[in-house]
Amino acid sequence: MNRRDFFKQAGVAAGSTMALKGAPLIGAGPQTSSYNFQTKHVIWIMNGNGSRKKEWYESPNLSPNYARLVKEGFVYEESHNETVSNHGHSWTETITGNRHQNSTPLYPTPLHYIRKAYNDESTKYWFVNGVSYYRQWRYSTKYFTTHPDYGENTRPVSLTATHIYWPDMKRTPSQIVAEEFPDMGLTPAEKKRMEEFVDATYKAKLWDFNLRNAPIPRDPFIGDALGLALIPHILKEFKPRMMIYQQVGHDTGHGNGGYLRQQTGYFEYEKVCKTTDEQVGRIIDFVKNDPYFSRNTAIVIRPEFGRDDEVNLYGEVNHSDGYNQCVRSAEIWWGPDFRVGVDKGLKNRMDFVPSITKLFNVDTPYAFGMVHPEMFKTPVGRFPEYKVWTES
Repeated sequence: MNRRDFFKQAGVAAGSTMALKGAPLIGAGPQTSSYNFQTKHVIWIMNGNGSRKKEWYESPNLSPNYARLVKEGFVYEESHNETVSNHGHSWTETITGNRHQNSTPLYPTPLHYIRKAYNDESTKYWFVNGVSYYRQWRYSTKYFTTHPDYGENTRPVSLTATHIYWPDMKRTPSQIVAEEFPDMGLTPAEKKRMEEFVDATYKAKLWDFNLRNAPIPRDPFIGDALGLALIPHILKEFKPRMMIYQQVGHDTGHGNGGYLRQQTGYFEYEKVCKTTDEQVGRIIDFVKNDPYFSRNTAIVIRPEFGRDDEVNLYGEVNHSDGYNQCVRSAEIWWGPDFRVGVDKGLKNRMDFVPSITKLFNVDTPYAFGMVHPEMFKTPVGRFPEYKVWTES
């Protein structure tokens, strides 16, 4: 047993209480043996709250822009999900890679790991969501990691689109920054820059989507669309090392809770898929056409879990244990450091955090998963033999 396996097994046996007391399982920060990746910026699109790969990975006609990423990137087709019926646990497990928690992220995320390692400003790290009532982060301590080793100076900027852009747009940029971005370690210079950013995005009228597949005209769909529309603006202004965007509109697949209605849950779910794909296409175009970002930016796709294989008699597509499309998601890795290919072997969603954080040569001591080395273009170091994480 090597050192990493020993400490990971020790951490699993000890459980969350022991881990929260302090010492990480392995040292945080850039690794002693590092690889000079070309990737400097990462966009993780969490097309979540239950979106099955059947629509966004296996249906190029429905999702042609996701298909562009697939054609040029590396895909894991069988990435296992646990606790698919529990939104909160699934979200926290996905963004921390740790099983020992519930709906509050007790452990660090890639944003926390990387910011602590590089000790730079909070505006280099963003968590973007559309609405604030689906378990996402806001500025409340409840939604940030509560780990004692990762405090205020490791937090990302947390932005909720509808709190800023729709429907209430009566506050000044200075009021918005003061009220929406507290306790994030922003310096006075950063706050001023944030005010200018808010003002510029107001003038850009992000809410004029001009999409062929317009978002469903109510929450949370408008918020999701605003969040996706923000991504190129944040990239251009702040050049963040990493940005996580969390989407929730796919959960409309639940429909009317066992009652028929004119527009079924699946009908609206499919509309969300089409709108999202079109907006993902705009993000891809922005990255590809920008002389700077085209050379050093990665886009990765991974939801928390999928949805049931079948649409039920009420036109609903739920998320339940036992369905293959629900418990097995796909991962897409697109960018300058990834091979083109497909891996059909079984992986686990807890691998995502150590794998994405590896791009910055930073370890993830509290994540249970393992780095996926086969997706990289060139060898990036010596890794233990891959083993799918289990409770035993």
